[in-house]
Amino acid sequence: MKKVLTMAALAISALTLSAGVQAGVLRTTVDFNTVDPSPFAPFAPLLLNGDEFYQNGLAGRTMFFDPFSNSATAQIGDFVGALMDGSDPSACMSVTCPTNNASQYLAMLNDGAVVFGSTDGFRFSVKSFSASWIGNGDPLQSTPGFVRLQGMRNGVSTTATFALTGLNAANELGFANFSTGAFGNLEFDYVYAYGFACPAPGGGTSCTSFNTDRAQFGIDNITIEHVPEPASLALLSVAGLAAFRASRRRAV
Repeated sequence: MKKVLTMAALAISALTLSAGVQAGVLRTTVDFNTVDPSPFAPFAPLLLNGDEFYQNGLAGRTMFFDPFSNSATAQIGDFVGALMDGSDPSACMSVTCPTNNASQYLAMLNDGAVVFGSTDGFRFSVKSFSASWIGNGDPLQSTPGFVRLQGMRNGVSTTATFALTGLNAANELGFANFSTGAFGNLEFDYVYAYGFACPAPGGGTSCTSFNTDRAQFGIDNITIEHVPEPASLALLSVAGLAAFRASRRRAV
Protein backbone atom coordinates (compact mmCIF):
# COMPACT_ATOMS: atom_id res chain seq x y z
CA MET A 1 0.00 0.00 0.00
CA LYS A 2 2.83 2.40 0.83
CA LYS A 3 4.29 1.87 -2.65
CA VAL A 4 0.89 2.56 -4.23
CA LEU A 5 0.49 5.82 -2.29
CA THR A 6 4.00 6.90 -3.29
CA MET A 7 3.29 6.27 -6.96
CA ALA A 8 0.04 8.22 -6.74
CA ALA A 9 1.78 11.12 -5.01
CA LEU A 10 4.47 11.21 -7.70
CA ALA A 11 1.83 11.20 -10.42
CA ILE A 12 0.00 14.12 -8.83
CA SER A 13 3.29 16.00 -8.33
CA ALA A 14 4.24 15.58 -11.98
CA LEU A 15 0.83 16.77 -13.14
CA THR A 16 1.03 19.79 -10.84
CA LEU A 17 4.46 20.75 -12.16
CA SER A 18 3.26 20.43 -15.73
CA ALA A 19 0.25 22.64 -15.08
CA GLY A 20 2.40 25.29 -13.41
CA VAL A 21 4.84 25.42 -16.30
CA GLN A 22 2.09 25.63 -18.89
CA ALA A 23 0.21 28.35 -17.03
CA GLY A 24 3.12 30.82 -17.08
CA VAL A 25 3.24 34.32 -15.68
CA LEU A 26 2.16 37.40 -17.64
CA ARG A 27 4.38 40.43 -17.08
CA THR A 28 4.96 43.77 -18.75
CA THR A 29 6.40 47.20 -17.91
CA VAL A 30 4.43 50.41 -18.38
CA ASP A 31 7.02 52.99 -19.46
CA PHE A 32 4.80 55.86 -20.73
CA ASN A 33 6.80 56.11 -23.94
CA THR A 34 4.01 55.10 -26.34
CA VAL A 35 0.85 56.43 -24.73
CA ASP A 36 -2.36 56.95 -26.66
CA PRO A 37 -4.29 60.04 -25.53
CA SER A 38 -8.04 59.60 -25.67
CA PRO A 39 -10.48 62.32 -26.76
CA PHE A 40 -10.67 63.10 -23.04
CA ALA A 41 -7.01 64.22 -22.98
CA PRO A 42 -6.97 66.84 -25.73
CA PHE A 43 -4.15 68.89 -24.18
CA ALA A 44 -1.63 66.06 -23.72
CA PRO A 45 1.15 66.08 -22.66
CA LEU A 46 -0.54 68.35 -20.10
CA LEU A 47 -3.02 66.37 -18.00
CA LEU A 48 -6.19 67.82 -16.52
CA ASN A 49 -8.68 66.56 -13.96
CA GLY A 50 -11.00 64.25 -15.92
CA ASP A 51 -8.49 63.29 -18.65
CA GLU A 52 -7.66 59.73 -19.67
CA PHE A 53 -4.87 58.08 -21.67
CA TYR A 54 -3.87 54.52 -22.54
CA GLN A 55 -0.87 52.25 -22.91
CA ASN A 56 -0.38 48.59 -23.78
CA GLY A 57 -0.91 46.21 -20.88
CA LEU A 58 -0.71 42.47 -20.24
CA ALA A 59 -1.08 40.00 -23.11
CA GLY A 60 -2.30 42.53 -25.66
CA ARG A 61 -4.67 44.25 -23.26
CA THR A 62 -4.91 48.01 -22.80
CA MET A 63 -4.26 49.91 -19.59
CA PHE A 64 -6.18 53.10 -18.79
CA PHE A 65 -4.73 55.97 -16.74
CA ASP A 66 -7.08 58.57 -15.26
CA PRO A 67 -5.32 61.56 -13.63
CA PHE A 68 -7.52 63.49 -11.22
CA SER A 69 -7.71 65.96 -8.36
CA ASN A 70 -9.01 64.83 -4.98
CA SER A 71 -9.54 68.39 -3.75
CA ALA A 72 -12.93 69.20 -2.27
CA THR A 73 -13.13 72.12 -4.69
CA ALA A 74 -11.83 70.22 -7.75
CA GLN A 75 -13.33 70.96 -11.13
CA ILE A 76 -13.04 69.24 -14.48
CA GLY A 77 -10.11 70.81 -16.30
CA ASP A 78 -7.95 71.56 -13.24
CA PHE A 79 -4.25 71.03 -14.00
CA VAL A 80 -3.01 67.86 -12.26
CA GLY A 81 0.04 66.58 -14.16
CA ALA A 82 1.89 65.99 -17.39
CA LEU A 83 3.56 63.36 -19.50
CA MET A 84 7.06 64.71 -18.99
CA ASP A 85 9.86 64.37 -21.53
CA GLY A 86 12.90 63.68 -19.36
CA SER A 87 15.27 64.37 -22.25
CA ASP A 88 14.09 67.98 -22.49
CA PRO A 89 14.95 70.12 -19.41
CA SER A 90 12.63 72.88 -20.62
CA ALA A 91 9.67 70.51 -20.25
CA CYS A 92 9.85 70.94 -16.47
CA MET A 93 8.61 74.51 -16.69
CA SER A 94 8.75 75.99 -13.16
CA VAL A 95 9.20 72.74 -11.20
CA THR A 96 12.36 70.92 -10.14
CA CYS A 97 12.37 67.66 -12.07
CA PRO A 98 14.56 64.57 -11.67
CA THR A 99 17.67 64.55 -13.82
CA ASN A 100 18.35 60.82 -14.22
CA ASN A 101 15.47 59.78 -16.48
CA ALA A 102 15.82 60.69 -20.16
CA SER A 103 12.60 58.97 -21.22
CA GLN A 104 8.98 60.05 -20.92
CA TYR A 105 7.37 59.57 -17.50
CA LEU A 106 4.15 60.46 -15.74
CA ALA A 107 4.40 63.53 -13.49
CA MET A 108 1.63 64.16 -10.97
CA LEU A 109 1.58 67.82 -9.86
CA ASN A 110 -0.40 70.06 -7.51
CA ASP A 111 -1.51 67.12 -5.32
CA GLY A 112 -2.68 65.29 -8.44
CA ALA A 113 -3.36 61.55 -8.31
CA VAL A 114 -3.86 58.83 -10.89
CA VAL A 115 -5.89 55.64 -11.02
CA PHE A 116 -4.99 52.89 -13.49
CA GLY A 117 -6.16 49.45 -14.51
CA SER A 118 -6.96 47.22 -17.46
CA THR A 119 -9.78 48.46 -19.69
CA ASP A 120 -11.36 44.99 -19.63
CA GLY A 121 -11.11 44.59 -15.84
CA PHE A 122 -8.26 42.07 -16.02
CA ARG A 123 -6.65 41.82 -12.59
CA PHE A 124 -2.97 42.53 -12.08
CA SER A 125 -0.35 43.09 -9.42
CA VAL A 126 2.25 45.86 -9.24
CA LYS A 127 5.65 44.27 -8.65
CA SER A 128 7.90 47.34 -8.89
CA PHE A 129 8.15 50.90 -10.16
CA SER A 130 10.49 53.87 -10.23
CA ALA A 131 9.62 57.24 -8.75
CA SER A 132 11.08 60.62 -7.86
CA TRP A 133 10.02 63.66 -5.93
CA ILE A 134 9.31 66.75 -8.04
CA GLY A 135 10.07 70.02 -6.28
CA ASN A 136 8.40 73.41 -6.53
CA GLY A 137 11.34 75.48 -5.31
CA ASP A 138 10.72 75.07 -1.56
CA PRO A 139 13.56 73.81 0.66
CA LEU A 140 13.39 70.02 0.98
CA GLN A 141 13.89 67.60 3.81
CA SER A 142 15.96 64.45 3.19
CA THR A 143 12.56 62.78 2.72
CA PRO A 144 10.45 65.45 1.01
CA GLY A 145 7.48 63.17 0.51
CA PHE A 146 6.00 59.75 -0.14
CA VAL A 147 4.20 57.86 -2.89
CA ARG A 148 1.32 55.64 -1.86
CA LEU A 149 -0.17 52.83 -3.93
CA GLN A 150 -3.73 51.88 -3.04
CA GLY A 151 -5.02 48.71 -4.67
CA MET A 152 -8.73 47.94 -4.89
CA ARG A 153 -10.23 44.48 -5.30
CA ASN A 154 -13.94 43.84 -4.89
CA GLY A 155 -14.20 47.09 -2.94
CA VAL A 156 -11.45 46.13 -0.48
CA SER A 157 -8.48 48.50 -0.21
CA THR A 158 -4.81 47.61 0.39
CA THR A 159 -2.07 50.25 0.61
CA ALA A 160 1.72 50.46 0.51
CA THR A 161 3.73 53.65 1.03
CA PHE A 162 7.22 54.45 -0.28
CA ALA A 163 9.59 57.21 0.85
CA LEU A 164 11.12 59.46 -1.79
CA THR A 165 14.55 61.00 -1.37
CA GLY A 166 15.50 64.66 -1.53
CA LEU A 167 18.36 66.42 -3.24
CA ASN A 168 21.62 64.53 -3.78
CA ALA A 169 25.15 65.91 -3.39
CA ALA A 170 24.83 67.62 -6.78
CA ASN A 171 21.63 69.35 -5.60
CA GLU A 172 19.52 67.26 -7.99
CA LEU A 173 16.47 65.05 -7.65
CA GLY A 174 16.46 61.57 -9.15
CA PHE A 175 14.36 58.47 -9.77
CA ALA A 176 14.85 55.46 -7.51
CA ASN A 177 13.57 51.91 -8.01
CA PHE A 178 11.06 50.40 -5.60
CA SER A 179 10.03 46.78 -5.11
CA THR A 180 6.50 46.59 -3.72
CA GLY A 181 7.11 43.57 -1.46
CA ALA A 182 3.99 41.95 -0.02
CA PHE A 183 1.76 44.48 -1.83
CA GLY A 184 3.07 43.05 -5.10
CA ASN A 185 1.78 39.59 -4.22
CA LEU A 186 -1.83 40.80 -4.45
CA GLU A 187 -3.82 41.28 -7.64
CA PHE A 188 -6.21 44.20 -7.97
CA ASP A 189 -9.02 45.49 -10.16
CA TYR A 190 -7.34 48.92 -10.27
CA VAL A 191 -4.68 50.89 -8.38
CA TYR A 192 -4.39 54.50 -7.22
CA ALA A 193 -1.07 56.36 -6.93
CA TYR A 194 -0.85 59.62 -5.02
CA GLY A 195 1.66 61.65 -3.04
CA PHE A 196 2.26 62.93 0.48
CA ALA A 197 4.16 66.20 0.93
CA CYS A 198 6.37 66.76 3.98
CA PRO A 199 6.96 70.28 5.32
CA ALA A 200 10.15 72.25 4.71
CA PRO A 201 13.07 71.66 7.11
CA GLY A 202 12.12 72.82 10.59
CA GLY A 203 8.42 72.66 9.81
CA GLY A 204 7.71 69.40 11.61
CA THR A 205 7.23 65.81 10.52
CA SER A 206 3.56 65.70 9.52
CA CYS A 207 3.34 64.71 5.84
CA THR A 208 -0.07 65.10 4.23
CA SER A 209 -1.83 64.50 0.94
CA PHE A 210 -4.39 66.44 -1.09
CA ASN A 211 -4.19 69.68 0.90
CA THR A 212 -0.93 71.48 0.12
CA ASP A 213 -0.52 71.58 -3.70
CA ARG A 214 3.05 70.40 -2.96
CA ALA A 215 2.63 66.62 -3.28
CA GLN A 216 4.39 66.17 -6.62
CA PHE A 217 6.08 63.07 -7.97
CA GLY A 218 7.16 61.35 -11.15
CA ILE A 219 6.43 57.67 -11.72
CA ASP A 220 7.76 55.38 -14.44
CA ASN A 221 8.53 51.77 -15.40
CA ILE A 222 5.61 50.21 -13.53
CA THR A 223 6.06 46.45 -13.72
CA ILE A 224 2.69 44.72 -13.65
CA GLU A 225 2.07 40.99 -13.52
CA HIS A 226 -0.67 38.39 -13.57
CA VAL A 227 -0.25 34.84 -12.30
CA PRO A 228 -3.01 32.74 -13.90
CA GLU A 229 -5.09 30.45 -11.77
CA PRO A 230 -4.22 26.76 -12.23
CA ALA A 231 -5.70 25.83 -15.61
CA SER A 232 -7.86 23.02 -14.24
CA LEU A 233 -7.66 22.08 -10.61
CA ALA A 234 -10.68 19.86 -11.06
CA LEU A 235 -9.07 17.90 -13.89
CA LEU A 236 -5.86 17.70 -11.91
CA SER A 237 -7.69 16.17 -8.96
CA VAL A 238 -9.47 13.66 -11.23
CA ALA A 239 -6.19 12.73 -12.91
CA GLY A 240 -4.51 12.22 -9.55
CA LEU A 241 -7.38 10.05 -8.33
CA ALA A 242 -7.31 8.01 -11.55
CA ALA A 243 -3.56 7.45 -11.17
CA PHE A 244 -4.10 6.27 -7.61
CA ARG A 245 -6.89 3.85 -8.60
CA ALA A 246 -4.88 2.45 -11.51
CA SER A 247 -1.88 1.84 -9.27
CA ARG A 248 -4.08 0.23 -6.67
CA ARG A 249 -5.60 -2.15 -9.23
CA ARG A 250 -2.14 -3.20 -10.38
CA ALA A 251 -1.07 -3.80 -6.81
CA VAL A 252 -4.09 -6.00 -6.16
